[in-house]
Amino acid sequence: MTLPARTAAATLIVASLLAACGGEPEVPAESPEGAVDAEVSAGGAAPEDTADDVAVSAPASDASDDDALAGLADVDLGETVWIFRPGANLPESVQVPLSGGSAQVDGVSYTLGEVLTLDLSGDGVEDAAAQLTRLDGNAVDDQWYLWIATDDGPVQVTLPVARTAGCGTVTESVTVVDEGLQIHEYRRGPGEDGLACSERGSDERTRVIAAVEARNAGEWWPVQVAPEGGFGGLCPTATDLDGFPHDGALYAAPDTSAPEITGGEPVGVASVEAWPVYGEPFGAWLLLAVMDIEGGNLRCAWSEVSG
Repeated sequence: MTLPARTAAATLIVASLLAACGGEPEVPAESPEGAVDAEVSAGGAAPEDTADDVAVSAPASDASDDDALAGLADVDLGETVWIFRPGANLPESVQVPLSGGSAQVDGVSYTLGEVLTLDLSGDGVEDAAAQLTRLDGNAVDDQWYLWIATDDGPVQVTLPVARTAGCGTVTESVTVVDEGLQIHEYRRGPGEDGLACSERGSDERTRVIAAVEARNAGEWWPVQVAPEGGFGGLCPTATDLDGFPHDGALYAAPDTSAPEITGGEPVGVASVEAWPVYGEPFGAWLLLAVMDIEGGNLRCAWSEVSG
């Protein structure tokens, strides 16, 4: 089920991305002013910012307990407090209290885009995937986030699952399929940093994601379920596509209770760019690029680091 998508806002995104070509990168060098911890309850006080949490409990303002149990089809995410990660690769986040589908935070505008409803957690209840666009001057950061229906209300997964930004990844489409949420994207691979902003990268991927509860009770993680298993969030660029063989366990989230993706079969792995958002909070875990032994099906997954 698809709720009404924006049209004018989509035009604004395209125009702004074109305007941003050649401009300054939109990823902040420091923690954005007003950054908050990734676990904030709507209407509550914002605790001190940390990088440790990846799930946020943010009940929609008009949602009752019955609404939560019935799913998110009738929950208005445009009247909800969101968490947004500028640049997607930093642990710092911004609390965005949407009203009427938009908000201004420290002079930066945020606008709700398309909302899709589907069962992401496998419990038969409709969850949601939604698009939130950040416009700071002519810098556009367009991200998709998952929302999970729980007994306590909608819970946002604060690691984005898709992103479009000037001179970077282009998300071609986000759609609902039988297995979950399908994302079709064009990424920039190694050696493509010098491409013109109007050009998209050659690393075309189509992946399907769902969500699992991992690490802590009430903490939800995006996981890839097709064409192969893996982590369902944004994968940093691999730093070495030659890689090396790996015969140990690999997980879809940094938790041994999360799905193990190799099935005992050998795979090739490679290191990825170091993104702080995947760093210190998960010191016992390492995110790796993963491919099958023939070099295809590139994705990423978590390896537990021995002590």
